[in-house]
Amino acid sequence: MRKITKIAAAVAFLLTAASSAFAYRNSAWIPPWDANALASLQANLGTLTESNPVWYSMNADGSIAKEWNAENSTWRAAMTGTLLVPTLQNVVNNSFNGSVVATLLATPESREAHAASIAQLVNANAYDGIDIDYERVPTTSRSAFSAFLGTLAQKLHASNKKLSVSVYAKTSDGQNWNGPGAEDWAAIGQVADSVKIMAYDFSYSTSGPGPIAPLQWIDQVATYAQSAIPNAKIMMALPWYGYDWSRSAATTNMSYAKATLLAQTYGASIVHDANGEAAFAYGDHTVYFQDATSYQKKVDLLKQRHSAIGGFAAWAAGVEDPSIWNIIRSSSTPATQPLPADFSVAGPTSITVTPGSSSSADYRVVPINGFSDATNVTIVSPSGFSGSITVASSVNAGGTATIRATANMNALPGAYQLTIRFTSGTLSHDQVVNLNVTNAPRHRAINR
Repeated sequence: MRKITKIAAAVAFLLTAASSAFAYRNSAWIPPWDANALASLQANLGTLTESNPVWYSMNADGSIAKEWNAENSTWRAAMTGTLLVPTLQNVVNNSFNGSVVATLLATPESREAHAASIAQLVNANAYDGIDIDYERVPTTSRSAFSAFLGTLAQKLHASNKKLSVSVYAKTSDGQNWNGPGAEDWAAIGQVADSVKIMAYDFSYSTSGPGPIAPLQWIDQVATYAQSAIPNAKIMMALPWYGYDWSRSAATTNMSYAKATLLAQTYGASIVHDANGEAAFAYGDHTVYFQDATSYQKKVDLLKQRHSAIGGFAAWAAGVEDPSIWNIIRSSSTPATQPLPADFSVAGPTSITVTPGSSSSADYRVVPINGFSDATNVTIVSPSGFSGSITVASSVNAGGTATIRATANMNALPGAYQLTIRFTSGTLSHDQVVNLNVTNAPRHRAINR
């Protein structure tokens, strides 16, 4: 009896060890209009578990349309050694169209027909499955969307094919506006083989500058995901791109190569915030982008706090720091060391003021890994600035410090470098801000 007990204990130990050291799945979306994506795949052949080329979109009537390079044999060869699960998006005339999807899913008959056409596409091309990325779907179509995915899953599984569903990131089911409101994670998790949660665009193209996927937010999204979706089906999708924000121009997407070249061109220093995200400023621009440091921090957080998830996805091949592929190759076991509590600072990188006036800006202390302490705030005043800068001496985690800069009437126009220092115990983070003093606009006299 004792011998049997020892054997059972040994088996239990081995099972426990296996469950804590499994290999994570890795996938990436592949934009077929970007030649860099093809080169990236060819240089890292077979590294991914699953490839998601964005090969299909929709016509205005809801029929399936081919995107650039769809089904191209050269591109397909670059995905050898991976599961080939192309992405179908509800993109109509270069924009996500929720209304077309609402019409497609409105009745059992239309859902059946749409599911049948997708299953036929998968089978005819000998794909391993399909990835459904339907965005901006009306919340009123929530139940119809779930029913459609159930029908599609049955058809695909009958041919031993897989269903992947891409969803917006959210931290609760209460986030129910069009888009995330149409996605019932519990229902989707029951029928899909994998659920790719797009954990990016916390700061986005038309927001203020900031981290694209801060750690605390990723943690909250993953926590909600594990409450609604079976762990093995959860694929946390992380960003490989960045944004270039400007007050005077449209925000642009930023690849790693473009960002690093831009910083070099303008002599800007690249720093990493507590989220690990790379950032720099030039002129009136603020850039946040992803590199291997940023990606590693996100992966480590998820391995440590959500080790049972199925793996990672990314948008998008072709824009990444090449060193990220080394992280993918080694992402087979959970992190073993707990991540320390920390914080980052979010706020503008420039303040503009005219002589004889004041201007203010808010800087938020963003908690990371459960950080909950107060931070002390001090100012390193810029050399040569004639005026005053004030701020509260302390701010709580998650709170906001308001900086108020007042320029004297005799303040000389120019750019002054201001440093705002946030400290808590041994933690210290500086926010460097350009304080721009500009002449007040002169009003032209009117001759009467």
